[in-house]
Amino acid sequence: MVTMRRSKLRSRLAWLLASLAWALSCRSENADPTGGETHFLTRCDADPKTCGAELQCVCGVCTLPCATRTKCQALPAAQCVLTSQVEACVASASPGICDVSCVVDADCTVVSPSHRCDQGVCRAGSLEASDAGGSSGSSGSSGSSGSSGSSGSSGAPDAGASACERGSVPANQVLVIGDSFFASSHQITAYLEAEARSAGAVTSGERYRDRSSLLANGLALGGTGIADQYANGIAEADARVVIMDGGGADTLLGSCDTADASCPVLAAAAAAAQDLLAKMAADHVQHVVYVFYPDPGDANVRARVDALRPLVQSACASAALPCHWLDLRAAFAGHYAQYIQADQLNPTDAGSQASAQAIWEVMKQNCIAQ
Repeated sequence: MVTMRRSKLRSRLAWLLASLAWALSCRSENADPTGGETHFLTRCDADPKTCGAELQCVCGVCTLPCATRTKCQALPAAQCVLTSQVEACVASASPGICDVSCVVDADCTVVSPSHRCDQGVCRAGSLEASDAGGSSGSSGSSGSSGSSGSSGSSGAPDAGASACERGSVPANQVLVIGDSFFASSHQITAYLEAEARSAGAVTSGERYRDRSSLLANGLALGGTGIADQYANGIAEADARVVIMDGGGADTLLGSCDTADASCPVLAAAAAAAQDLLAKMAADHVQHVVYVFYPDPGDANVRARVDALRPLVQSACASAALPCHWLDLRAAFAGHYAQYIQADQLNPTDAGSQASAQAIWEVMKQNCIAQ
């Protein structure tokens, strides 16, 4: 009798284990690994149920509307992208959407294995679904104006750039590298793309490649972070134009007995900038726009930045390729309370917009990627 009971218990246990394994297997097969949101960046129509409970169908894709990057932090690799940069957002009331940019399909595996790179952004699902909602299959929106606060962009090519060779540099051959001044929100690149679209220099769906980083972003201190960004960028695709900053992390984290050219930290940063520009020249980069910082709030950091500025400017001036120096102090003068975050280092949204406009002016004046 005891033996029979044990046999029955074993049979029931085996059945329960088999059922549990089958259920887990089905769940695994049905799951779509998109950081917890199975619909993220899947094309959608106007049906509010299309995107599930957590996301919305905005601009023909399942995502979230946003005004800052914070809104997108729960979504894999997502940034807050201005709706003026998305072809399907002609009539959108949202200032931005959470999106993931890409150059090749492999860039989209961070979202899911089923996502593909489509005109510079990661997407999944059929085009037919998006057509029903007037999304990425639509046309005629490439002439959309820049972001709501943008100025100086009329939608027509700038008169000063009329003699430039137009369309010779694809957007994905413009590479952005640097430290937290660019990477804290990546909005400088977003606003710069909006300026370029308004001028007709970048078509709808095209993106600059922003590889700036919050980590490993020194010129020399702590390794060659910015040089590594460049190396990784050109491994992905050719770069004809490089927009960069560099030296801020070295001055912030390094220390000097005296804040002048004799400081080893500053000398090493300037030498690293010189070496990187030489590498770019050897790689046949056509133009570099070297963006240097507005004044930091901390007096000690500012002294080191002031000492580094002429060293890096000299490296730019003597480079074996056109290196265009942009000192942002003039653009920020009188607006620091509005343009700089509470950390006294990195730009606010308004500061990012002002920085992008200053960069675009340099690009227009020198026929860079027009």
